[in-house]
Formats: sequence, structure tokens, C-alpha cells
Amino acid sequence: METSRHLLWICQDGRDIIKFRVSLGRGGINKTTRGDDKTPLGKYHLGYPRSSARFGTFIPIEYPTPVQRAEGYSGGDVGVHGPSHMYTWFENIDFDWTLGCIAVGSGHEISEIAKWVKKHHGCRIIIR
Repeated sequence: METSRHLLWICQDGRDIIKFRVSLGRGGINKTTRGDDKTPLGKYHLGYPRSSARFGTFIPIEYPTPVQRAEGYSGGDVGVHGPSHMYTWFENIDFDWTLGCIAVGSGHEISEIAKWVKKHHGCRIIIR
């Protein structure tokens, strides 16, 4: 995940397989505090995709890590998801609108990512 270019890649065996344009937290990057609306930076395990009333599918990012928590980082419920179901017309990723998550632009895209995460259990996301 390259925040400066708003791109998320799915990689396997050191190769880029597919990329997605994304929106990030409206507060920017480098999350340290609950409620700062920032997207965290670092390496994180991805949790198992789950249903979400708001987003259809939500893939948890295991933020903060134990080391980050020991350093005083706070927050949680950060993940990868699609557009909000509250705004069905909203599949626009041209600006940062999340509360600290990573959002792809369509339900189809998050479904594709979720299938890959389910097949490759234990995968990680690197956000830089």
C-alpha cells in the first residue's frame, strides 16, 4: 500500500498481481491516537473478512501492533473496505474520506480483495 500514490497492490511471491486506487483517512496518515481519522503506517496482519452493515465487507487490519500499543498508540477497528452503503451513489475515491481505514471504490473490488485474503490466510498489509 503506497499512501502517497493512493494505491493498494495485491502481491504474491514478490510480484504485483493487481492494484486498486484507494481513499485513506481524512486526517491523513501515521495514526497514533484513537479518533485522529488517520490511516496507520506499518506492517500489519490482515484479519478474516467479515460482513459489515455499512460497507458490505470489512477486512480488519490488526492495528495497533503489540509494540505500537506499548508505545502508547491507541485506536482500533481499522480495515480495508469498499464504499459506504449509506451512500450508494458514492463510489468515488478521488478524495480521502474514511475515519482511518483504506477504502476501495466499489463492492466488486472489496469482494475481489476479500476472496484473495480468505485464500491466503495470514497475509499482511504494508502501509507506507
